Amino acid sequence: MNGENIGFLIVKVKTASGALPVENAKVSIYEYLPNENSVGSALLYSVLTDQDGKTPKLALDAKNKELSLSPGNVNPFSVYNIVVEKDGYYSNRYINVPIFQGITSIQPVELIPLLEYAKPNDDYPNSTRRFIETPNTAL
Repeated sequence: MNGENIGFLIVKVKTASGALPVENAKVSIYEYLPNENSVGSALLYSVLTDQDGKTPKLALDAKNKELSLSPGNVNPFSVYNIVVEKDGYYSNRYINVPIFQGITSIQPVELIPLLEYAKPNDDYPNSTRRFIETPNTAL
C-alpha cells in the first residue's frame, strides 16, 4: 500500500429499514476484478461489525487524486468488491465500490432476514444472495 495514495472505507450494516444495527456481520473486502463471476482475486480484509453495525476504518490503495484534474482520465478512483454476510440474513455483494485518495467513504448495507424456510446453503444459492451496484457515500 502506497503511503500517499490511501483512501478509507467504513461499512455500516443495518436491518429493519436502517433502524437496527447488525452486530458481528462478516464484511470481506476484495481486490476488484472485472470478471463478473468473481468477487475478486485477493481478500484484503475480513472483519466483523461492532455493536453499532460498523466496521473499523479500513485503509485501501487509491489512485492519485491528481488524475481528476486532467481530461481523459476516466476513473480517478480505485474500486473494490465487498461481501457482507450474517447467519439468518441474505448476503449482499457490492461490486465496483469506488475509493478516493484521502477520503473516508461510507458504504451503507441493508441486510434482509431470511424467510424461515430458506437456507443459505440450499440448492439455490442465488436465492440468498443480493448483488448491488450502488455508489457509496463519502464524508
